[in-house]
Amino acid sequence: MSESKKEFLTFIIGSEEYAVEILRVQEIRGWEKPSPLPNVPSFVKGVVDLRGTVVPIIDLREKFRLNSSFDNTTVIIVVHVITSQGERVVGLVVDAVSDVHVFDLTKLQAAPDISTSVQNQFVLGLATIENTPAEQALAQENAVESRNKSTGRMVILIDIDKLASEGLIESIVADNGGMPTGNG
Repeated sequence: MSESKKEFLTFIIGSEEYAVEILRVQEIRGWEKPSPLPNVPSFVKGVVDLRGTVVPIIDLREKFRLNSSFDNTTVIIVVHVITSQGERVVGLVVDAVSDVHVFDLTKLQAAPDISTSVQNQFVLGLATIENTPAEQALAQENAVESRNKSTGRMVILIDIDKLASEGLIESIVADNGGMPTGNG
């Protein structure tokens, strides 16, 4: 694979599809209620013990100001982020995990100036996943007008290091007297 092409794990939050670089993903876990922390933003759900490592759990749905509910598809994506204090392990709550796709980073579209879901500073770019022939046939069947037929769907690629560099992870770590780093 060329340096401009990278694999990303795609996941669903609300009606949008997002992605993080697959090399940053440690594991995907089913939802479990974390131990709460005092004096943290509402999108920080608490911490879990992951084989001896204390991992903060961040609900991306709340962070991005989207509706959230917990059901049998809600998962935690455990990722490695690079902060000014070094590498940290963080759990990201999402509605569901979708698939792994390869995106050419040279072909990403810039995030629009206005966004209803995610703040632009966390967006690496927008990519399109081409629909399979079966998805294209279904889209054509359900299209109200022929011009609404879509050949793909947009995915928002998230830069988790920028998410961390905005002080989010550092503030959580500072509030907890320095959580362990690495993966245990």
